[in-house]
Amino acid sequence: MVAESRENDSLSRTIVNRIRESNGFLATGGPILFLELLFFIGPLVIMFFIATMRMEDFALQYAYTLENYIGVFAGLANRAAFINTTTMAVLTTVTAVIVAYPFAYYIARRGGEYQNLLLILVMIPFWTNYIVRIYGWQIILGSKGILNSILIWMGVLNEPISWIINTKFSIWLGLTYLWLPFMILPLYSSLEKIDESLIEAAYDLGASRLAVFRRIVLPLSIPGLVGGIIFVFIFSMGAYIVPAMIGGGELFVGTRIGYAFGIGGDWPVGAALGSVLMLVVAGVLWSLMGYTDVEEMF
Repeated sequence: MVAESRENDSLSRTIVNRIRESNGFLATGGPILFLELLFFIGPLVIMFFIATMRMEDFALQYAYTLENYIGVFAGLANRAAFINTTTMAVLTTVTAVIVAYPFAYYIARRGGEYQNLLLILVMIPFWTNYIVRIYGWQIILGSKGILNSILIWMGVLNEPISWIINTKFSIWLGLTYLWLPFMILPLYSSLEKIDESLIEAAYDLGASRLAVFRRIVLPLSIPGLVGGIIFVFIFSMGAYIVPAMIGGGELFVGTRIGYAFGIGGDWPVGAALGSVLMLVVAGVLWSLMGYTDVEEMF
């Protein structure tokens, strides 16, 4: 009887403690959960719902159909837009890795007393609206822009270069320029945390520079590398301003969505495009997160 009474008391205390814990969670995490449901889950549900509707006479009509999703994959323009967007996002990400890694490594391992100054230089572009910066690229790359004018004045060219503006090249250049800091900063964070004694020990044991990089530096910088890839790839997949301003009409998912919600007047198609784009990005994000932990990225 005594043992049974103790067991009941223990069970009662456990239930009471769990109730207190749940009440504490609702008190502290409840508002955050509510805001997430309101401002994140809510809009997603609305977007998926609109994608099942039809647009007639510029008014949404309930249809509960999947034809808009079918059109995303069946339409030639939509398929071309997804192919162009994904290809450009991959190229931009690869370019950002190649360019950013040496910069981040130098700042983290060789910056010395100028480390903070170099980081400020990396972050200076954030001080200006990126639309203004893209306008700057229009001035630089235009047929009568700074670059063509200088090359013609120097006698290198007889006429302006036409393929550096309003082409896939200009989209790639603009995206790489915009998102490069988002690759440098996570890489710097990981490289700066590497214990110098590990590298010194490797050199003492006779390892070459290539071996030290391949066996120590690169593996320990994976969290920052993955973080940078996530940022650059996701931002590039959702790009709208760059292809719209210096893309010259190249089919891009962002511009297709903008057209559907704007001049095209077909919100369900735009919602379907946005839904599929979000699912693709979510799949890539999910696969990359398996290689690192969020807390290790920064």
